[in-house]
Amino acid sequence: MFGTDLFVSDDILSIGSSKYDASARAIGSGCLHAPPLTLNPTTFDVPAVPDPAHFCRNNFASACGNSDQNQAVKFAKGTTTLAFKFDGGIIVSVDSRSTMGAYIASGTVKKVIEINPFLLGTMAGGAADCSFWERNLGMQCRLYELRNKKRITVAAASKLLANTMSSYRGYGLSMGTMITGWDETGPQLYYVDDDGTRLHGRYFSVGSGSTYAYGVLDTYYRPDLTVEEAIDLGKRAIYHACHRDAMSGSINNLYHVTKDGWVKIHAIDVNDMHYEFLEEKKNAMASS
Repeated sequence: MFGTDLFVSDDILSIGSSKYDASARAIGSGCLHAPPLTLNPTTFDVPAVPDPAHFCRNNFASACGNSDQNQAVKFAKGTTTLAFKFDGGIIVSVDSRSTMGAYIASGTVKKVIEINPFLLGTMAGGAADCSFWERNLGMQCRLYELRNKKRITVAAASKLLANTMSSYRGYGLSMGTMITGWDETGPQLYYVDDDGTRLHGRYFSVGSGSTYAYGVLDTYYRPDLTVEEAIDLGKRAIYHACHRDAMSGSINNLYHVTKDGWVKIHAIDVNDMHYEFLEEKKNAMASS
């Protein structure tokens, strides 16, 4: 697709800057634009290198941490999602910020996929990957219901997604999801990622802000939380993650799953939560 003299920056945000122009000129060509794409629908262009497949695997892979520092294209991700089981059901709490590195692309992303009235999925990683494959999971779950005349279990739904991810392992998908809901066995929660990993647990947090959310969950989580306490815990965990992680923020969407299905509890601006908790902290300090 690109000529061999095309300069690819280490950081997409530097494109158009004087630093980018100087680096391009240093290579010798000064060419900043790719040649026009061919319009022949029977062929497609590949990188002008001896081994295009090897080049793509090493330069366009989805990676964690700084393991993609030498890639020509980096997948810049950031989010915070969490879910936990307690005696009153399941709480699913997420932020709504979509980022591309330091650029905030959107503040109103719906990161909870409503698969069916009793089943929810969360999005972390590539938005397109999560959205497409979790909606594909919704189709598979509906087909199961039509064939078997009963609602699919959470375990089976998560296994369907894990099987799909296993079949696409190594294709560059970027997904870290939670599948949760209520079936005949009670509340269930599973973690599924793009490697086909499938874990059953009591609580999970996924995304760049998950370490901060885990700090709050590890400190205050109890199985015997009341519904009000559980909602407050989900709210606070997302707030603290958004406060410390620049890639997370905007709106906190929170769901409560019971034997009667899921209910959306609130959609609150994280900035409003900041001043609410700040006032609470001041009052606590004044009374001590």
